[in-house]
Amino acid sequence: MSSAEETTKAAENVEDVEFVDMAFTQELRKATKDVHKLTDAVVNAKFAFALSDDEVWYDGLLAFYELYKFFETHLPERLLPMEFYRTAAFERDFAYFYGADWKETYEIRPAVQKYLEHLEKVAAQNELLLFAYAYQMYMALMSGGQMLQKKRMIARKLWIFSKRDDEELQKHAEKEAELATARAADAAVNQEDLQARPMPEQVTICPRGCEATYFPEKISVLKAKLRRVFNSHYGAFDDELRAAFIEESRNVFRFNIEVVRTIKGVNRANLRKLALAAIFVTSIVLAIKLAIK
Repeated sequence: MSSAEETTKAAENVEDVEFVDMAFTQELRKATKDVHKLTDAVVNAKFAFALSDDEVWYDGLLAFYELYKFFETHLPERLLPMEFYRTAAFERDFAYFYGADWKETYEIRPAVQKYLEHLEKVAAQNELLLFAYAYQMYMALMSGGQMLQKKRMIARKLWIFSKRDDEELQKHAEKEAELATARAADAAVNQEDLQARPMPEQVTICPRGCEATYFPEKISVLKAKLRRVFNSHYGAFDDELRAAFIEESRNVFRFNIEVVRTIKGVNRANLRKLALAAIFVTSIVLAIKLAIK
């Protein structure tokens, strides 16, 4: 086989690995769209300036840590393959920020305990309904989680903000703006091709304390793998189980909102950033006034 043929064959193999039928994904997105948008609104309002603040970032990870641990200890590998596991990565991040003895003062917050109690009931009823939660949570970590971590790394100077990074973030923002305009103008948005949606650039470096969102394998391959697991089961559901799966998928966002509200330090971080911005603007105004006198 020639070098060109080998290259072509390799490209075809990658395409096969990453391609997945999106019909069921579209159906689920349509069914959860309203609660998903509400969650996004809460997150955006709460973390407007705070995500680059270490205390906020790590408390956010701490808030969701128990949930990922629950999925990884209650779902079989056929539903949640081990390459998705995050528990150990979360714990290494906590040891980095809080210290090796972080568990000595750690307590599960009430909103998370309520969430876990619900997950226990769901798991006892049907592990496939528990997978509804895992599917949404790991997809979130591989989508918005990547973009948030990258922005945080740039703000914390953990990731050099190159021209290429700037261009990619700008393209992503422009594409999201186009999609938002399309949603407002076109009622047929529910038919959007999800495979054409912008893929947040994968976090490709892993400084200490940044492991929770780092996946060594290509994100697009992992997403395709998880969607195949979803497709293989969802397509075989009867109407009753499909309706239950959709309802639990909606509950993911409802419970997540309550967990997000428990994250500490957000108001302090936002006020600090606003104060710094106000000082900066005031300094500029004063400098201009002095210059024109």
